[in-house]
Amino acid sequence: MIGLLAWAWVFTLPGLVLTALGVPGGQKRAGFASIPGPIVMLVIGLAALASGSTATVQFDNWLPFLPDGAFRALADPLSALMLVILGFVATLVYIYSLGYMADDPGRRRFFVYLDLFVATMALLVLAGNLAVLLIGWTGVGISSFLLISFWRDRPGTLGAGLQALAANALGDGALLLAASIVPTGCGSLITLGTQQCTTGVYQGAEFLALLLFIAAAAKSAQGPLYFWLPNAMAGPTPISALIHAATMVAAGVYLLVRTHALLALAPQVSLAIAIVGVATALAASVASLYQSNFKKGIAYSTVAQLGYMFAGVGVGAPFAGLFHLFTHASFKALLFLAAGIVIHGAGGRESLSALRGLGRFFPFSRVGFLIGSLALIGTPLITAGSFSKDAIIDAAIARQPIIGWLLLAGVILTGLYIGRLFSIVYLAAPVDVHAVHHDADAEAPMNWSLVPLMVGAISFGWLGSWLQGRLAEPLGELEALPPPIDPRGLLAFALGAIGFGLAWWYFTRRAEAVTTRPSDAEREPTYAAAGWVTVLADAGYAVARSLSRVHSGGLPRYALGSFIGLALIVLVREALR
Repeated sequence: MIGLLAWAWVFTLPGLVLTALGVPGGQKRAGFASIPGPIVMLVIGLAALASGSTATVQFDNWLPFLPDGAFRALADPLSALMLVILGFVATLVYIYSLGYMADDPGRRRFFVYLDLFVATMALLVLAGNLAVLLIGWTGVGISSFLLISFWRDRPGTLGAGLQALAANALGDGALLLAASIVPTGCGSLITLGTQQCTTGVYQGAEFLALLLFIAAAAKSAQGPLYFWLPNAMAGPTPISALIHAATMVAAGVYLLVRTHALLALAPQVSLAIAIVGVATALAASVASLYQSNFKKGIAYSTVAQLGYMFAGVGVGAPFAGLFHLFTHASFKALLFLAAGIVIHGAGGRESLSALRGLGRFFPFSRVGFLIGSLALIGTPLITAGSFSKDAIIDAAIARQPIIGWLLLAGVILTGLYIGRLFSIVYLAAPVDVHAVHHDADAEAPMNWSLVPLMVGAISFGWLGSWLQGRLAEPLGELEALPPPIDPRGLLAFALGAIGFGLAWWYFTRRAEAVTTRPSDAEREPTYAAAGWVTVLADAGYAVARSLSRVHSGGLPRYALGSFIGLALIVLVREALR
């Protein structure tokens, strides 16, 4: 079974081809052919994870211009776990999309893009070396652009997709540089931390780890590269649950966990990862409190939780970061899909002022969002989030106390922002009862897709010890998990509960807190780039315009420029010898 898992990236391709060819026919059945792909991935991934074995697929000289240009796919317990997460969430998102996209004229195209994304994400997860990782990394970025800008007729969606593409291109460049500078035969992700692979690199392990950190930060929206993820909410809500909560944005964390041996040799980079993680977690939590768009509020929560994962890996607790990735996938996908039910029932409105109180008319969504919220703040024993978040906080306090206590204090912000969203949409007085429209046929698959995610948000935390046993080989010595009832965990939950309670009091008892001008409810959501991104873009345009003057069309000038450039390259090469 593990050998078959090494080919998991092809599982969704038959569905992609059939759906693209119009099989089965008709608008109502578009996408049915795509559903078996992620289900097969989930089943085979579970069997491979239970077996604990390893298999590789390799073709030499696949990309001969790289130091390690082989095609190498690695199926081991770590990649099996990631493919289980991908298959689990993708299966539910596919079923959910049958209802959410029921009347969308581009439904067939939507499922083709979904199949493409799952295939490239599986290739990324199975990458055994930098060459294959680069292909999967780039493919995920391209397919996410297609999905984010899916509604091309809506203002801002294309720009939002291009922002994601630009941020991920920075990560692609860092990965390409890493794949180009390693010594010959050293592209394997398993052996990147060996002396043979670090001694031949400029600044050794620190520089190589820095490049991987940049790639991971771009993919997981950390630090100044956060800007693309909130604007990625321009795409359909199922995309937010699959790509921007459980899979693509978690790829950065997965890369750092996979290369944890290299990070152990680069303490300065590891500390930077932890600092950027905690700073992003706190800043994104505060930013979520100021969002007027429902999905953007949840998106900033995703950025914050990814910050917790980065901090866990940065302090030297890769399993804690991975464990939180695992539990977070279920309860964050649950939050997004529950929100999507309300948005769908409200005719696509996304602003909090337009959705105020409408969630109470969707009981499945209300229960699902509540469970996801309790998991997010780390309610002990009864939610998965408490187990994994407590593991990160405990490890950070033990190894980097300042970072650990900041992470613990940040839980009150988690309670505030998720309590604000839940109180406004599900508990406040309805803004307009006539804005709700129920479609039983569409809501049925959407509602039932929440049930497995509810179960996961409650129970997945109890799998921590079992996962430790399965991942001992790829991750080496693992940090101990805290007990289910942990003093620091109880303190973190108390802070989260206080934040949630304060938000409930403020936004349900004070109607003016969620009352805005009538025009705000009808205003289209904006997906403008962050200010500093716009400044950089304008600077780039200015440089491009200046360089365009060099292209005069005169061949002698081109020849002279080429000669001067070649001479400079030779001089630099001789100087570095």
